[in-house]
Amino acid sequence: MIKLATSSGTVIYEDQNKLYITKKPAQWTSTFLFVTGLLAFILLANGLLQLFVFEMKIPDAPNLGIILTASGVLFALIFWSVLVFRKKVNAKPVNELKCICIIDLNNNTLLDEQQNILASLDAVILTRKMQLTSSSKQLELQWNKNKLSIVEGNPFSGGIAAVEKVLISKGINRR
Repeated sequence: MIKLATSSGTVIYEDQNKLYITKKPAQWTSTFLFVTGLLAFILLANGLLQLFVFEMKIPDAPNLGIILTASGVLFALIFWSVLVFRKKVNAKPVNELKCICIIDLNNNTLLDEQQNILASLDAVILTRKMQLTSSSKQLELQWNKNKLSIVEGNPFSGGIAAVEKVLISKGINRR
C-alpha cells in the first residue's frame, strides 16, 4: 500500500487502484498537545520571571515563582507523556487502522469498510462543511441523500487540504 495523504488523522492509502480512507487513533492528541505545551511554556516562563527577576521587588515573588515553575514542569511532563502515547498508538500498521470507506477506481464505486457498494462515483460529490467546534472545515462525501464524513478538520493537525487534493486528483467531483 502506498500512502498518498494525511490530514487531521485521516490517511489515504492506494493499493491496486483502490483508495482506502482510514482514521488514525488518538486524534484528540493534537489539540491536547498544543494546549498543554502552551500552558507549560507560559507557566515556566512566568515562574522563572518570578524567581529570578522579581525576587527583590515583590516579597512573595519567590513563593509564586516556585508554584508556577512546578506547575509548568507538571504540564511539560504531561505533554511529553501524551506525545509518547501518540507516537506509540499512531505507529499501528495500515491493516489495524479503522477504515472509513474504499474508493474503487476500477469499478467507479464507493464502498463501505466491508466492501459493500454505497454509490457510483459519478453520484458522489466532495463537500466542505463548517464545524461548530473548530475553525477548520469538515470534508464529506455526499451522494443521493446520504453523506459520509471522512475528515474532521483540525488546525493543529493539518486541516483537510491534503486529503481533498488527492481525492480531486483521483476524479472525485467537488461542490
